Amino acid sequence: FRVGSVVTLANENLRAERADTFETGLNFSGFTKRLHIRGNFFITKISQPIVSITLTATPLLITRQRQNVGETRSRGLEIDAEFAPRRDLRFSASYLLVDSRVTKFSANPELIGKFLPQVAPRQLSFQIFYRSPKKLSLSLQSRVSGGQFEDDLNTLRLRPFFTLDVFGSYRLFQKFEIFAAVENIFNNRYDIGRTPVLTVAAPRFVRVGLRFDFKRK
Repeated sequence: FRVGSVVTLANENLRAERADTFETGLNFSGFTKRLHIRGNFFITKISQPIVSITLTATPLLITRQRQNVGETRSRGLEIDAEFAPRRDLRFSASYLLVDSRVTKFSANPELIGKFLPQVAPRQLSFQIFYRSPKKLSLSLQSRVSGGQFEDDLNTLRLRPFFTLDVFGSYRLFQKFEIFAAVENIFNNRYDIGRTPVLTVAAPRFVRVGLRFDFKRK
């Protein structure tokens, strides 16, 4: 198949991947169970992972093929937290720190130590949710991602980004609700692909509508 200037060839000789994972974590609850924090450390080694490998690269065409790489290793830390100071208000956040690299590949030693494509080393998300006992609901969500690479050679870099979305709804009647949402409030045109032609995310998007709930009595 072809995307932009990149052609990816088929490979009938692909073998199954095998993953070995070690995980350990801790959970904490406090403030009369209004606060929950979860932490998890992991190491994953994958034997014969399937990766798109660059065969040739020219200014006009990049040719890749899906191949089994010798071994990759991912190790990192996940943290999730949730705090509900009141029944109608909730804060939550999650953070991921991960280092994913090629550790063995006898067919192409140049790739050893390279980052795996399309894996951001740092990712953060944050949400605020409010729901009144009667009619109003509001939510806000933000995402932050570190830079990552589009390709196995780590030459096509996707820049870090920040995005913010907001959603609100108001119940007019028993079964009718009006809602509005704004995605990508700050209109950030962040990178989502490079082939090597750059593809950016959609601009700010606004939705307004009326929802009818058939099940609500």
